[in-house]
Amino acid sequence: MGYAVDYKPKRTRARRQVPKNKAQRTKDLRQAIRWNLGKLEHDTTGTDNISRDMVIQLLRLNKVAPGADPSGDHTLQQLIGMGVILKPTRRAGVQVFDRADLLTSLKAWAGVR
Repeated sequence: MGYAVDYKPKRTRARRQVPKNKAQRTKDLRQAIRWNLGKLEHDTTGTDNISRDMVIQLLRLNKVAPGADPSGDHTLQQLIGMGVILKPTRRAGVQVFDRADLLTSLKAWAGVR
């Protein structure tokens, strides 16, 4: 008639490269911030608030993963999600960051004095 089989296939999860890629992305983010933090600090002297678009442009966050995130908005959102920088506030419909808080938190996270 039929065979009586006790065999059940062993199910294992697929092994993915997420930890390596995530660690490399974090490393790339830190390097981008270290390299461009001086430009951000210099170009925003005399202002209290920095717009979200200006932060992306001056830190060149759109160059971290140009294929996946050409605008750099997801990269900035990742920094906000990780708790590196505080959420922006809205002023006249534009999202802005407080300059002093932004610079101190980025310097602390990137290890810049």
